[in-house]
Amino acid sequence: MKKLFLFCIVIPLLLGCATSKFVATGNIYPPYTGPVKVYQSAPENVEYEEIGIVSSSGGVIHEWTHLIEAIQREAASKGANAVIIIKEDKSRIGTMSYNQFGLYGGTAEQKSLTAIAIRIK
Repeated sequence: MKKLFLFCIVIPLLLGCATSKFVATGNIYPPYTGPVKVYQSAPENVEYEEIGIVSSSGGVIHEWTHLIEAIQREAASKGANAVIIIKEDKSRIGTMSYNQFGLYGGTAEQKSLTAIAIRIK
């Protein structure tokens, strides 16, 4: 039973899909179906409206591109046509597992990105 519990908790953290969250800070629009642009800083000479804050995180197998794609999908679902990356983080998390020799632990990499979802006018 312990093996199953640990397997169901630890494996999804390390190998699961990149997850994303959205917090509205402005108007929400119908889903945007085109490509969502990615900016490293606020675009100059461009008028835009902030829609919300979107974040994504992933485990050890996720490349940064997986997190960016998750942010783009989430932002587009709220009507954004661009995002501005404001924070990227890489940290180590503790993991535990159990086998015939007992309980053992280790660490794994966790990545996260945060962006401002915008609608360029």
